[in-house]
Amino acid sequence: MRTELRELVLGRIREEGLESFSCFDFTDFAPYKTISKCLERLEDDREITRIISGVYCLSRYDMSLDVQIYPSIDNVVHTIARKNSWIICPTGNTALNMMGLSEQVEAMYVYLTSGPYREYEIYGNTVRLKRTMSREIAGYSDKTNLLIQCLKEIGKDNVDESLLDLLRRGLTKSEKKVALEETTRIQTWIRNFIVTICEESL
Repeated sequence: MRTELRELVLGRIREEGLESFSCFDFTDFAPYKTISKCLERLEDDREITRIISGVYCLSRYDMSLDVQIYPSIDNVVHTIARKNSWIICPTGNTALNMMGLSEQVEAMYVYLTSGPYREYEIYGNTVRLKRTMSREIAGYSDKTNLLIQCLKEIGKDNVDESLLDLLRRGLTKSEKKVALEETTRIQTWIRNFIVTICEESL
């Protein structure tokens, strides 16, 4: 059973392309404690690497540089949220950076969350989760949430055509369609900009 579980876990990681993961991604295979022991053994065998407590990634190396390849901070934060059943989305400069609207190198990554306030240290960077009302971020896809937070950070009076064009180019056709469908009841000024961004390029 131990070997079978090990192969099930590794199979899911590879088949689903899980860049980072936790015990909760495998509890349909076995109880939490059993999965936890399985991941500990995989770590001991150097099949996986612990990023922070409870979050792992496959042990992959860049042979030319002889360094471990790690998933992005955003991917790790989404795994933290997934294992805790929290809704999250980047906000402030973090959102602008992810949308390609800022080239500022961040020392702190800030996310809104439906869960409690938390801070994590990931790869030497501080990740801050700031609690907000669930209704502020629930019911939106990740890309729609990102678009909304970018507009809020920029502000109603600072949005110009060049910025709208950058936002257009940051969304696929399907993401624009989803954003239009998801934001029918959002604040009027945000909705108007989303319509301008999305409808004109469909």
